[in-house]
Amino acid sequence: MNQKTALLESIVASVPYGIVVTDRAGQLLLANNLGRAYLRLPEGEGFALPQYLEAIPGLAGQLDFPLKDPAGRIDLLAIKVGKAYLTIRGRAVPQGLALSIIDVTRAKETEQHMLDAILEATEAQRRRLSKEIHDGIGPLISTIKLNLDALRMETREENARAMQMIESMSELLQTMSNDIRSISHNLMPNVLVDFGLVAALENLCQRVNSSGKVQANFYHSEFRERIRRKAALGLYRIAQELINNAVKYAKAQTINVQLIRHPDSVVLMVEDDGVGFSPHRPDATPGIDKGIGLKNIQTRVRSLGGSFILESQPGQGVLATIEVPLKTLEA
Repeated sequence: MNQKTALLESIVASVPYGIVVTDRAGQLLLANNLGRAYLRLPEGEGFALPQYLEAIPGLAGQLDFPLKDPAGRIDLLAIKVGKAYLTIRGRAVPQGLALSIIDVTRAKETEQHMLDAILEATEAQRRRLSKEIHDGIGPLISTIKLNLDALRMETREENARAMQMIESMSELLQTMSNDIRSISHNLMPNVLVDFGLVAALENLCQRVNSSGKVQANFYHSEFRERIRRKAALGLYRIAQELINNAVKYAKAQTINVQLIRHPDSVVLMVEDDGVGFSPHRPDATPGIDKGIGLKNIQTRVRSLGGSFILESQPGQGVLATIEVPLKTLEA
């Protein structure tokens, strides 16, 4: 081994990330200790790499040996391998392909903690507002209503105009009371805490139906899993936001909400028959809230470690599919 080769090997061995190099047929030419550990490769060189890539989500599908000319780039960001998160990038070299692997577990965990903190702060604010509405504004409205009822008894039929005004104010107060009760429920759905996610989604659809303008249907596959409260609240908020989009922006008449249990995941689907939008130009149509609402959904899905797919065409409504690994939901 000459001095230059020894220097190169020492550099490859000491860099703080994994390096794996293959020839065009997929035979291992070079790998440092980190590269072997990340991809769980045995010692030595010259063996076929593809068989060891099947355990890496998404990597085997992007590598087709023998390599085509020119070899494509690989960019897999923060994929989960065992208990770690790895970022894997592949670039063509004269002999074949070089993979660099970086452990981003700490960064991923930091991001998760930040997302959790943001969402917990949001929910804490909702709880505070809900309590203030329930304990403050609610009793005030009830007191005013009692005073109006007493005034009605005092006035009786002596002044028809005054009686009409009292009745009108009483109706307005009742409407306000109903609206405040609805706002308080939206801020903190007690039914979710008391009876779980299925009951909360059923109640959400029933409240949408009470308007008489939209028909919301809820289906579930005998869903009996115990879900962590924080995770259940996340799925509920996602459904709530999607239904709000369908009612407010998509002008939907029918909304179907489904909660499906798969062997390793839970799928939440919200479909509407509204105006839809173009996925390539989401800002060109009013079919969905492109601002804070959609970002909130994406943030909540990320916090649950799930995936979010939005399908739509102009005039064909919107289908939103959220899939979350079951292990992140279980109590």
